[in-house]
Amino acid sequence: MKNKIIILGGGLAGLSAADLLLDKKNDIIILEKAPFLGGLASSFSMEGEQIPRFNHHIVKSNDITIQYLNRYNLMGNNKWKRIKMAMAVNKKIYGINTPLELLKFNYLSFMGRIKMGLFGAYLIFLMNPDKIKSDLDAESWLLKYAGKENTERIWYNMYAKNKFNIELKQISAKQFAHRLYEKEGYDYFTFPTKGIQGMIDGLEKDILNKNGKIFLKSDIIKLDVKKKEISFSYNNKTIKERFDILINTIPVPELLKFTENLPQDYAEKIKMLRYTPVVGLCFGTKDFLNERYYWINLFNERIHVVYQHSLIIDKYKSKVSWCVRYGGSESDIKLPDEEIKKVYLETLKKYFPDMEINWCFVFREKYAEPIYDKDYLKYAPTYRTPIEGFYNSGIQVTFPKIRNMNVALESGIKVAKFVEEDFA
Repeated sequence: MKNKIIILGGGLAGLSAADLLLDKKNDIIILEKAPFLGGLASSFSMEGEQIPRFNHHIVKSNDITIQYLNRYNLMGNNKWKRIKMAMAVNKKIYGINTPLELLKFNYLSFMGRIKMGLFGAYLIFLMNPDKIKSDLDAESWLLKYAGKENTERIWYNMYAKNKFNIELKQISAKQFAHRLYEKEGYDYFTFPTKGIQGMIDGLEKDILNKNGKIFLKSDIIKLDVKKKEISFSYNNKTIKERFDILINTIPVPELLKFTENLPQDYAEKIKMLRYTPVVGLCFGTKDFLNERYYWINLFNERIHVVYQHSLIIDKYKSKVSWCVRYGGSESDIKLPDEEIKKVYLETLKKYFPDMEINWCFVFREKYAEPIYDKDYLKYAPTYRTPIEGFYNSGIQVTFPKIRNMNVALESGIKVAKFVEEDFA
């Protein structure tokens, strides 16, 4: 092939695409604004360990992620575990994994608990999300299968208010059902003994060994998709490059800031894409917050979810957890780190009053995930675009699949195949 390819973004989609396309002897440049690769899958150093910046875990169905982890010998002697989930309401934590736990969940009426159990069985044994129409809203679907009380008291809080901060009637039922179909509450979870940073480091090394180029801390000044020219700043210098192929993996709002000569109708369509941000803490404690539940959903609180990472892999000096806020976190994303620590930890102490914090790391991302409304497919970007040689990749093109490392890696693999087909 031997094409000049520019890849915007050094997350997992960009890295996996570059890795494959370099095997075809293409000339590839990856431009990444951050000082590190990996995007949401990147890690930070604490107490002599590499700890994921954002909450991550591996489930047995993540076959592509597992292939990459095995490629770099990262799985080690990890153990697969069934995780337990809980709901936290009014300073109380309720398990939801067993019939007995559900019967004690007095946030719902007795009939509401029965319907919740039946809905769970439907999700596990009967539901086929591919049969759900793309334009059906989540509220209509949930009212039919989960009932009014569960829809209003459980799913509105978990997926409308906490996740996207929009009404259930605006959310895509198909994407929501695909998320539930992942069976995260019932699958086997693990985390590689040697961490996930080694996968990012391994891909970086392989890309460089294949003569790919990576520019970290690079700011794109102008992209002309008609002339196939890009200008970016790097080390206080302006660099101009011509290209044959462009692969975009960065969020659409950022792409539109510097891109010229997109067809107007295409630009108007994709600018409708909206994203939910995320703000949270990764923190270490002396002991587990709760020795039973890995995944705890909080209702009517400043933070929305707690993940006890060390319940999956207990190898760190501290017990590592994450707490995150998605929907509504626009109001938090510009707050100073110390203010976020203060208000988030105050919320945690309502449920875990005896916790002893060893360290705390603030993370934030303006474009954590696209907001999958029921009209998403009408305006969402696709792998191929109307412009010859211009492609998209990343989670913005993977509807109705959920956001995770497996989907990101898969999207990079897919876009590489599209490029190979079109430029063979």
